Amino acid sequence: MNDEMSTNGSRIAPSSVRTIMCLSELHGQRRRHIANGHGRDWEALAAYTGGNWRDLADFAIRQTLTTPQPGYPAYNAKNDTWTYKAPLQIKDQQGNVRTTFWPIVAVASRDGRIITSFPTRDPK
Repeated sequence: MNDEMSTNGSRIAPSSVRTIMCLSELHGQRRRHIANGHGRDWEALAAYTGGNWRDLADFAIRQTLTTPQPGYPAYNAKNDTWTYKAPLQIKDQQGNVRTTFWPIVAVASRDGRIITSFPTRDPK
């Protein structure tokens, strides 16, 4: 699945629907990359939820792809990927915000598959 070009020549990000469908296919090498490269980052955030990091990462990826913050997705010509980013909050049972983070999700332009995802504290 290639990204499309608009009538003015600018790039259009791959469909989030295709990318979200690929989330269920995250296994093998891609899942290991996220686990090995960013698992501890996700684990630290999952401690706020009492759940496991894979469930939090899957939720964060899905939310970030569905509703990216303004200015995203952003195309990166250097590696032909799209970067998605969005603010997410973890709240306690009373609705108080425990922490806010901004997941980054990198998506391949050529086929819309998720390459990696990791949480950041940087809103920009």
